[in-house]
Amino acid sequence: MRASLGVEISSGAVRMAELAVERGRTRLVRYSEAPLPHGAVVDGMVADKSAVRAAILSCVAKGGFKASRSAGELRARVNVAGLRAIIREVDMPAVPDAELDTAVQLQSPDLLPFPADRTLLCARATGPSTRRTSDAGTSNDVRVLVAAAHRDLVESVVDAASSAGLTVVGVDLGSLALLRCLVDPAAAEDGPEAVVAVGAELTTVVVHERGEVLFVRTIAGGGNTVTRSISAALDLPFADAESVKRRLGASVGVAARVPPEAIAAARDGSASLLAEIRSSIEYFATLDGRSEVRRIVLTGGGAMLGGFLERLQHQTRATVSSGNCLERLDTGKVDVDLLRLASTGAVVLGLALPEPHGRKALDLVPPETVARQKMRQVERWIGVAAGVVVLGLVAGGALRYLQVRKAETGVGNLEGSIAVLNREIPRYDLVARQNTAISTDEALAQPLVSHEVNWPGVLSALVAYTPFQVGATGFSGSVVVPPASTTSAATGGAPAAPPSSLPSPSATIGTVNLSFQAPGFPSFQQWFDAMVG
Repeated sequence: MRASLGVEISSGAVRMAELAVERGRTRLVRYSEAPLPHGAVVDGMVADKSAVRAAILSCVAKGGFKASRSAGELRARVNVAGLRAIIREVDMPAVPDAELDTAVQLQSPDLLPFPADRTLLCARATGPSTRRTSDAGTSNDVRVLVAAAHRDLVESVVDAASSAGLTVVGVDLGSLALLRCLVDPAAAEDGPEAVVAVGAELTTVVVHERGEVLFVRTIAGGGNTVTRSISAALDLPFADAESVKRRLGASVGVAARVPPEAIAAARDGSASLLAEIRSSIEYFATLDGRSEVRRIVLTGGGAMLGGFLERLQHQTRATVSSGNCLERLDTGKVDVDLLRLASTGAVVLGLALPEPHGRKALDLVPPETVARQKMRQVERWIGVAAGVVVLGLVAGGALRYLQVRKAETGVGNLEGSIAVLNREIPRYDLVARQNTAISTDEALAQPLVSHEVNWPGVLSALVAYTPFQVGATGFSGSVVVPPASTTSAATGGAPAAPPSSLPSPSATIGTVNLSFQAPGFPSFQQWFDAMVG
């Protein structure tokens, strides 16, 4: 779902609308509006930034705008209107689209009524020029539509919106937003059509053909002109006169209770406005290559005045109808006064709508605003990257900490084992000392018993190897005494040291004499082999 937010800052109110495109259908997701005190916005210029800021914050809180948030920002498109926001058409040589704004900027001193250094503009080519050359041929120039506004006007709106926490991603002329909302280029009829939006202090006349602007005029006057006329006629405060005017646009029964003086004052106050609208439409028909306007679409809160539509149709030869800005929207999920929104919401809804496919948007966002947004975006990216690095360092530190803790645990286990071993050392020392003593005693006793014969063992071995048929009749044994050592004689009266080594296994330490009786030689041979083997 693609969502976008439009914010209209008009003379009488702040309006916010969020639209979402789902499966090819545009749906109104959220809508909110908040009134502005008289004089907060004058001729499109924000005169009381704190009042506008408070109204925007009220709309955000009441509407619960969330879907348009990107990276924690409430991104919105705002409008500019007034006598210092204009549209011009100019014929000029064809240039690449990327160079069109610069080319128009060079001609701005002759084209626009603002100082070049205080002008914000954007342009798009609308088609070939209809201008004829001196030889009655067709010019190779292109017709260019230029949207321009005084920098002071744009900055006042952008600053007020930014002070309320909005991130302004687009600045659009209200006249262009009107067309996007009220005109479907694919279904529009041929020929020029006028869209007249009567606001509180300004009235905009936009002549177009199939959604492409041909002519725009802003009239200094609107619904408040009628209100002031009623206020003067009845000597009422402005707010009370506004209530009387609203009753004039209500049902017949309610309007009948309005004093005749108020009705007359309303007719007088709207007469000059109707005359300005009529003259603007007639002037368009006098322009080179233009034709008469046959259809007028009326919108805006000021147009709800009773009898206003009928009087406009009477003064022009065009067919006048009320515009319904909700006609192409799905409004089933919002709880708003749809009847009033249909008359007053064209600009704010158009701000949230994109240009038709392939048509360049005429955006008047100041370059420094774009630069600041890019800088904030870079800062966010840097912040995200720094966060990733910090997380990596934290993760690495945590891993290192776990490794250290594991090593410390291993060291602790080793220290415990060492402590156990240290406790066992005295016991093992006792065993070692006893083993040393035994070895010493064995070394002392070995020389004394090394030449002794184990006669019981000898007899047991003889019995084990003697066959059953052989019987011993006699046995005698003697010990062979080794010669005395001459290499270890005692000196100084000390006793001789014991031999340092045992006799070799093959040395003779004794002799045995046996007498036996065997029944035959085989038995003797068997016994002899066993003994020798």
